[in-house]
Amino acid sequence: MPPLKLFAEAPPITRSWVSASVVMATLASSRALDLRSVCFSERAVVYNGEWWRLLVNFFYMGDAVKSLFFWFQLHHFWECLKVLELVKYRWEPADFIKMIVCNAGFLLLLKQFFPAMIFLGSPMVMAFVYMYSREYEVQVMNLLGFFQIKCGWLPFAQMLQDLLQAGDIGPNLLGLVSGHTYFYLTEVRSRMLLPDATTLEDVANLLLHGTPLGDEGLGEPAAAAADAGAAADAGAAADSDADEGVAAPASGSEGDADGDAEDAAA
Repeated sequence: MPPLKLFAEAPPITRSWVSASVVMATLASSRALDLRSVCFSERAVVYNGEWWRLLVNFFYMGDAVKSLFFWFQLHHFWECLKVLELVKYRWEPADFIKMIVCNAGFLLLLKQFFPAMIFLGSPMVMAFVYMYSREYEVQVMNLLGFFQIKCGWLPFAQMLQDLLQAGDIGPNLLGLVSGHTYFYLTEVRSRMLLPDATTLEDVANLLLHGTPLGDEGLGEPAAAAADAGAAADAGAAADSDADEGVAAPASGSEGDADGDAEDAAA
């Protein structure tokens, strides 16, 4: 398909995000945009009320518009975000917005441990790439037009690419932690069988006797099955007793008839 048609048919959030990133990279490379006015600064947000820094810094992914690695990174971001918006969150757009907001908030929190990091566009890209790779980890994709890898390895390939380009994988690690945390809390933990409530007594039993946590809750189906089995055994025993009770009178009747026949003969 022609590039303009691909761009027009892309979902709105993906199209808007990538457009903003390209515009910012172009303006920054031509020195038409002062990056100090859009970078994330806690003091500028808190004391000067420059709240737009909380949003705009996520759109900047570098200004190396003449580098192939920049466009490869943008292409990975385009494909991952488009598939997530069109496929996974097609019928739950609110969940897609929640994913973006939660990852943005978590990255702003993690950024406090890395004061030198003033733009969070690359960590956000890695968070989306990680979510995509975990959702479609067995799918085979074409990397850089030359290699075929499974999507589960895409975040590490992206880290290697950024290492060759910039020599720094710190932003990627930050996005990896954010994406993994969100995926674990929303996709993995909800499918785990965890005890409803753990008390100190449960912990003591685990340490002293090896009793698994939540054994009572998980044992209810087994106890119900055992009760059902016991009821079935009791029913079978009652049926067998009833059969024997019916057969006994028949045997007695035959014995009485034989005795009467002997008396008549005598």
